[in-house]
Amino acid sequence: MSSKSFKFGLALSGGGSRAAAFHLGCMRALNDRGILDQVLTLSTVSGGSVIGALWAYSDDSFEEFDQRMQNILRKGLKKGIIRYTLFSGEAPKIVGTIFTSGVLAALCSSARLLISALGLVGIKHASLDSLKLRLQAPLPRFASRTTAFARFLDDEYFKGTLLKGVKRQNLKIIINASELRTQSAFRYGSMESGCWRFGTLTEDTLVAKAVAASASFPAILPALDEQQRYIKRGETATHRTIVSDGGVYDNLGTSCLIPKRDSSFSTNVTETDFIIACVAGQGIPDGSSLPYFWPSRMIETINTIHRRTHSITFDLLHRLKESGEIKGFLLPYLGQNDAALPCPPPDLVARDKTFDYPTNFDPMCQEDLELIAKRGEQLTKNLIETYHPDL
Repeated sequence: MSSKSFKFGLALSGGGSRAAAFHLGCMRALNDRGILDQVLTLSTVSGGSVIGALWAYSDDSFEEFDQRMQNILRKGLKKGIIRYTLFSGEAPKIVGTIFTSGVLAALCSSARLLISALGLVGIKHASLDSLKLRLQAPLPRFASRTTAFARFLDDEYFKGTLLKGVKRQNLKIIINASELRTQSAFRYGSMESGCWRFGTLTEDTLVAKAVAASASFPAILPALDEQQRYIKRGETATHRTIVSDGGVYDNLGTSCLIPKRDSSFSTNVTETDFIIACVAGQGIPDGSSLPYFWPSRMIETINTIHRRTHSITFDLLHRLKESGEIKGFLLPYLGQNDAALPCPPPDLVARDKTFDYPTNFDPMCQEDLELIAKRGEQLTKNLIETYHPDL
């Protein structure tokens, strides 16, 4: 079959600057084959949201986009986040938030701890339990490092662009995040934004805000905490929404590309019958880690959850192909076991040279950038040539 007979969905996983560099290489291979311009739905997470949004909301040629993305990765985003946190208009807002919302939240937390302590010594009452439920942060976090991140992205790259303003012809984009109150997916998109529990937002959203929310790794960046208006089944309501990194719910970004989703229970439903999932995960660990103290145990716990999620998703893609629900898929995987690759190129960039690059947004040296991007390009081309030479 010709590639024009497929409805392509492209998922760019999370993984900070490592993911962005890997996805750049994958996109090079897809562009060389003429597939990138045929993608109908682009689903992004965290680091994948940075590169995905920069592609979707620009009309540069691929060569211009490639060079621009390399410049951004070499420069990094961390300094910009710090600069806007300390020296922009967000700085006084952040200070004000700490002394209002932050202080009230701390007082409520202390009161909750006191009620819990009373319970431990046998002082219990239904009214105390009811009070404990109500003693939660009463005011939203009006400003934070994440809002500074959003402002930095908007000033430097997106210039006030709203989600509906996609510049690539026929492309729909979904920028994945996680809603922590309802523990559900929160999807910003060019079609609609929201989550199934609250409904869809009544107003369009800045691209920069969606990308910052999607990339707000919880250990470093606070969640976006806002009162927002939604419409659900014809009724409008305001809900306090706490949105964090998309990797918390789905670090691969494939969940919104699965066919036969019901729009009654999910947002951003699209038609996709060929899924290209670019995954910047590290692959199977070598077992050298010894998580003894609390921090290392927590890190390895998170890594284990991600590994399990990856395995389930990989298995799902195979089952969807076998059942005929999708016509095919490609799975360029940074952590791919090189020995299992069919007919790898002789100059293949080895997994061991790339898999442990950090996921932060520090400046990336040219050597690391070239290695990670080249591996993404090589793996994608190898998979196409082996399994779908017709593309």
